[in-house]
Amino acid sequence: MFNVLLVEDNSGTQILLKNILKRKFYCNVYTAEDGIEALKLVPISKPDFILLDYMMPHMDGYEFLKELRLRKIHRNIPVIVISAVNDKSSLKKILALGVKDYILKPFNIETTLEKIAKVMNERNKDLSSSLKNLESRVTLLERQNKTLKKLNSESSLIDRRIFLN
Repeated sequence: MFNVLLVEDNSGTQILLKNILKRKFYCNVYTAEDGIEALKLVPISKPDFILLDYMMPHMDGYEFLKELRLRKIHRNIPVIVISAVNDKSSLKKILALGVKDYILKPFNIETTLEKIAKVMNERNKDLSSSLKNLESRVTLLERQNKTLKKLNSESSLIDRRIFLN
């Protein structure tokens, strides 16, 4: 099950998106109303991806993303930005911070579902690939551990022979 951090200050939009995420995608959804609250929730919620409003009080989506990208452990979390802002300079600014997609308000439900599904599929592939890499590392470490145990056992026999003679 995916964990999603939904950062949205409009309660109606927040409820709608939360219901979509829970009912259509069976996600655990954590919500925040601004970037400051969201930054506090990231380590707690461990989101697989973030749905982020661009225009919010206290800390907007751009400032939140800048801060998130500075955190090494959280910088690769996929983000979909949701906003009514449609000017090219704002879009360029936010896209430069590596967002996965952009949903324009008022949003079309079908398009929104497709964009969320796409990010979830990509994240699933990334996690699957990471798991395979981890499994191969564990296998390699187990082999190395067996070799070390064998070498340690052999050297202790040699040490005993030297000590006994």
